[in-house]
Amino acid sequence: MLSPKQLKSKIGAMRFYLVIMALLALVAYLGIRWGNHQYDYQARQIAGLEQSLARVTKENNQLTKSLNILGVELEVERLANQQMQGNLTQNLQKQAEIRRELSFYQKIMAPETQEQGVVVDSLDIEATNSPGYFRFALVLMQKDKRKDLVQGQAQVLIYGSQDGHPAKLTLTGLMEDDIEALGFRFRYFEVLEGLFKLPEGFIPQRMEVDCNLSKPKKGELKRSFEWLLFVSEAVEANS
Repeated sequence: MLSPKQLKSKIGAMRFYLVIMALLALVAYLGIRWGNHQYDYQARQIAGLEQSLARVTKENNQLTKSLNILGVELEVERLANQQMQGNLTQNLQKQAEIRRELSFYQKIMAPETQEQGVVVDSLDIEATNSPGYFRFALVLMQKDKRKDLVQGQAQVLIYGSQDGHPAKLTLTGLMEDDIEALGFRFRYFEVLEGLFKLPEGFIPQRMEVDCNLSKPKKGELKRSFEWLLFVSEAVEANS
């Protein structure tokens, strides 16, 4: 291979420089073409990235708008739920107040609710953690100043409907304990408590307490109570 000096002496100085200039021009031309090609490639890449960025920005704005709408809806629902809970609490308080007033007037206007100074003070029903099972507390007390021994047997009837038909159940028939669990003997007061299970499909409406007194003398004591507990809701809440 000839060196540049030998090539110069062989083809002459003028031709040698012309060849060098031609080669430089070719290299410059190729460099410009390559540069333009790289520029176009990078421009296309930048344009693609800008389109992707615009699309992501648009989607982000839509998501932000949706989140804001959901936040407003959740806040409205929270306020509505809070108001419903407040109304429910007020209704329960009103029911309790009505029950107390009814108890007071019932003792005055209905002599059958008080016999020999003995009264059926209250009957509370509470749902348990077991579906269909309920706990009751029947409170009997003596109002007379002279506290004689009070003795007798209580019976509680539960009125309602079974599969759309009127039905009546006895509390002792629903209890697992012995029937004597509703017998009472006291001077001041007594709380009769127990557990019972309602049959499936039975919807209770009211309860009637019937007490047969044997001491201090024979007598009968009756009082009715409305069933204020929603059976289906109580079962679902505790299941």
